[in-house]
Amino acid sequence: MPLPNRPEAKIARLPEGCIIRKRGLFGVSHLHRKPTLQASQDSVFDSDGYRLPSRAAHTRVIKVTTNAPFMSLVRRVRKALDKESQQTKKLSLAARVAAIEAEKDKTRKKETYGAVENALDDVVLIGTGRAIQKMVEVGAFFTRQTDLTVVSRTRTLSTIDDISFQTEGAEEQEQVRVRNLSCLEIGIRHRTS
Repeated sequence: MPLPNRPEAKIARLPEGCIIRKRGLFGVSHLHRKPTLQASQDSVFDSDGYRLPSRAAHTRVIKVTTNAPFMSLVRRVRKALDKESQQTKKLSLAARVAAIEAEKDKTRKKETYGAVENALDDVVLIGTGRAIQKMVEVGAFFTRQTDLTVVSRTRTLSTIDDISFQTEGAEEQEQVRVRNLSCLEIGIRHRTS
């Protein structure tokens, strides 16, 4: 019996001499834009029908590749986390006190956030395929940091491949194919007391 989220048949084999051009990942590219009020209200669904968690306006998204150096990723995450904590540095005293009070109110109301609280990360690492191993290593490194909270989530991303091949009449035909990839998200934020 096939699973409800899996197709009954696999993707057909490609004929000999095909050229595959892979496009960018759908579902990751929209995360790099500055969120607007309209974009935060729209619900974005994954290929499995999973509603993606809403992102906070200050969330920094880092795409992890297989050849990204480990310490470079650690430095980028730390820099993004430190930048977030220094945003009140140039404010007046009254504005700093108001920011502290708002943070206290947020920790008091933490129970009301529920599952949405897990999506309000300061930094989100996203990786697919062979980069998942590197992301697990980076996530394990940050779990040993006592001042940080690390949350991992899995999801499925859809990507589009352009396939071109020549037929017997020397005509070039193009075809588009949708392919699903496993994706791992690691959310990192400062631990609240």
